[in-house]
Amino acid sequence: MERSFSDDALPLHELILRSFRQREALWNLVLATYRVELTGLLSRAAKTGFEFGDANTVIDLAEQIASVARAADLSTIRKDALSLRAFASAAQDGGEQEEGKVLLAGLRLIDRILDEAKERAKAAEPSAPQVLN
Repeated sequence: MERSFSDDALPLHELILRSFRQREALWNLVLATYRVELTGLLSRAAKTGFEFGDANTVIDLAEQIASVARAADLSTIRKDALSLRAFASAAQDGGEQEEGKVLLAGLRLIDRILDEAKERAKAAEPSAPQVLN
C-alpha cells in the first residue's frame, strides 16, 4: 500500500499542535530547571563564598533565563535576569561587595519565577461554576 505525504504529515501536525498547546508548560519547566540550578549555586555561594567560575555560571544562567522569558513573554522575569547578569559581570571584577549584590539579585529573580509560576497555575485552574438562585 502506497502512503501519501498527507498520511505521513498527520502525526507531525499532531505533534506540532500538541507542542503549541503545551508551550507554556514547557517554558515553566525550563524556568523551574534554571531556578533550581541557580538556587543551588547561590545557596552554596552564600555559605562558602563564590568560587572561581561561579560568576560565569550565574551569567550563563541569567542569559538563559532572559532568553526563555523573552520567548514566553515574561518581561519582569527577563528584566530581573538581565539585572542579575549585570551584577554577576561586575562581581567578576569587584569582589565580595559585588557578590552580595549577585546574591540579592539572584534571590529576587528566583522569587519572581516562583511568583509567576503560581500566578499562571492559578489562572489555569478551572473556576468553580456559579450557582444561580
